[in-house]
Parts: sequence; structure tokens; C-alpha cells
Amino acid sequence: MMRRRTGSGAPGRLETPPPIAIRRALEEGWAAFRDAALPMSLFTVLVGGLNLLCQLAIRWSGELLLDPFGQPDPVALVLQLVAWLGYLVSNLWLLVGLLRGADGALGGERPRLIQLLTSKPGDLLRAGGTVALVLLVLALVLRLAQASAWMLALLQPLLVGLPLMAGLAAVVYLATDQLFSLPISVLVPMGPLQAFRRSRAAIDPHWIQALGLTLLLGLLVLAGFLLLVVGLAGALPLAACTLVAAYRQVFGLRTAQPSRNPA
Repeated sequence: MMRRRTGSGAPGRLETPPPIAIRRALEEGWAAFRDAALPMSLFTVLVGGLNLLCQLAIRWSGELLLDPFGQPDPVALVLQLVAWLGYLVSNLWLLVGLLRGADGALGGERPRLIQLLTSKPGDLLRAGGTVALVLLVLALVLRLAQASAWMLALLQPLLVGLPLMAGLAAVVYLATDQLFSLPISVLVPMGPLQAFRRSRAAIDPHWIQALGLTLLLGLLVLAGFLLLVVGLAGALPLAACTLVAAYRQVFGLRTAQPSRNPA
């Protein structure tokens, strides 16, 4: 057996994690997205539109923070705080909804739009905590690299680039290592620190394949950005389905066969 499972049905400790089959993950992700394209794309457009409105509100309220007399405008300040809160929540809402929709589609269910829109507060909190933890670790690594470069510049200016290159390599390594931290925190579910450790344990033995999968997901999202709204409405759900398909591979979760006649 490659793994043990806990009584709750969550992925247990990985004894020998299987390698990530990138092509298989993409094929399964595409099949799941094809079966659930309409609700997942509509969800992406709706929540993405809310996110865009929050960004516009942040920019607009930022221009009104000071009144004509140079004094802070309390109304504009409150509006900007609300807009920032909406921006952060909508990002987490989009992530959680897409991960849950992808997991349902890969498990043989047909996710409905109302199910994607009704994310639980606990899921949002775990996802937010996981993202914050990963960003904090990456920021600390970069700050340490910058401090090392500054100290080395005083002693040997010619070698000042070495700590920065090492810091960049460490960031790439850690970011790839945490590829599964969000799916684990949302789908198991699991706390941020536990998800951080579990993702690292699962990916470390097959880091090169995980890096390839990370690059593939990045290309999918980049292609969506190039095609603007229409592209993102398809690229983000497809990337989520591919990521969750790879997650289910590693943790030995069965993926349903795609339907031949999707409604």
C-alpha cells in the first residue's frame, strides 16, 4: 500500500508518494472541466467580476482619501477598507470555489453554481491562513537573501549577487513544494501548518515533476490573461481541475471516468 487513510477519509501519511503524471493530470483535468465548464466558468466570471469591482473601488477611493483641504476623508477611508476586505475575500472565495468544484467534478459529481457560490467561512479562513503562511515564509527567505547580500557587499562586492541567486532558488523550491498546500487545506480539510508540512512531504520525493506541473499551470493562467475575460473564465477552472487531478493522484483518491455525453 502506498498510503494509510485516517478514519475521517482524509489522506493519511504518505509512505511512498507516487510520482506526478503531468500528462495524465492535464487529461483528467480537461475531462473534468469539460463536464463542469458552465458552472465553473460562470462562477469565475461572477466572483472575478466582484474582484475587479473591488480593485476599481480601491483605486477610486484612494484618490478621495484627502479632501480639498488636505484632511483625511472618513467616508473614503471606510470605503477603501471595505473594498480591500472585499478584494481579499473574493480572491479566497474564487480559490475555494474552484478547488471544491474541481474536486467534485473529478469525483464524478456535477457541481452546481449555487454550490460553488456557497463557500463555508471555515474554508475561507483555512485557505487564507495557508496563503498567508506560504507568503510569509517566502518573504522571510527573500529578506534573508537581501540582508546577506547587503552584508556581503561590505566585504566582497563582487559576490553580492550570490545570496540573491540562492534566495531566488530557495523561493522557487519552496513555492513548488507548496503546490498542494491549498488543496490539502480546503479539501481534507487541514490547518495551514499541517497543510504546509503535508504538501512538502508529498512533493519532496518528486520535486522535478511538481516543478513541471507548476510551469504548466502558470502557462495555462498566462494564456487566460492574454485572452482577457473569456480566457480567464476557462483557464482558471482548467488550472484548478489539473491541480486537483494531480493532488488526487498523489494521495490515491479515485478519479471518476468522464461522461461521454456531458449535458
